[in-house]
Amino acid sequence: MTRSRTILRGGVRAARDLLSPPSHGPLNPADPWRLQPGRDPRAALAHGRTQARRFAGVGLLAVLTLTALSFLGTLAVLLGIGVASGSDVAGWLLGATLLLSLIVLGWSVRRARRLLRAPTPDPLTLEAAPRDEQDLLRTLRQHERALPAPTLPALLGAVTATRDALRATAHTTTLTRDVFDARQAAREDLPRILETYQTAAPQGRDDRELTRQLRLIEDRMARIAQAQAESQRRDQQARTTYLRDKYTPPQD
Repeated sequence: MTRSRTILRGGVRAARDLLSPPSHGPLNPADPWRLQPGRDPRAALAHGRTQARRFAGVGLLAVLTLTALSFLGTLAVLLGIGVASGSDVAGWLLGATLLLSLIVLGWSVRRARRLLRAPTPDPLTLEAAPRDEQDLLRTLRQHERALPAPTLPALLGAVTATRDALRATAHTTTLTRDVFDARQAAREDLPRILETYQTAAPQGRDDRELTRQLRLIEDRMARIAQAQAESQRRDQQARTTYLRDKYTPPQD
């Protein structure tokens, strides 16, 4: 009895894992923003495993859906016979059965879309990159396949500009407004507006408004990166002046 329970629990866990979209793995240590899975054997192997897992999940989902619908269809036929015999109870049960069939079908379609649209996880390890940059890249990978094509240039522009702003402010020791805005964009603003768009009803999604929000973030991040670059140039010039005054011998 205990062994049967253990096997059943393991089967349920395996089925739940197959029906869940693959989660992101670690990232490429060389340059995760230029990861090309087809050119790395480890990436190709991980990609193949992910695809196999994805299609296995869809197959299991199809089997479960067909099994449930066949049972509900048989029940609907029997209840239909009862309705033909003039039973009111059979009529109510038939309506509930048909409604349950629609719910099962809708759940299966949504789950299949999640499985098929889930981004492929990256296979390698990124230990040197800051946490904010890793999370920013995961945000990009999570939403780039689900967004409509017209909004993708704005998404890529906002994410790239935010990455540049994070790198430009990485060595700033004080929490200035630029540092705060760059971190806020990566940690909260970008994930929040993308999740809000994704969870909205189809009729409530405004592609132009999403594009406008992403452009605002891109413009602000670009100004931060430019300001930091100018500040660094001024620091270099000041250092040059200091060294010139220090090591240039005085002229009599």
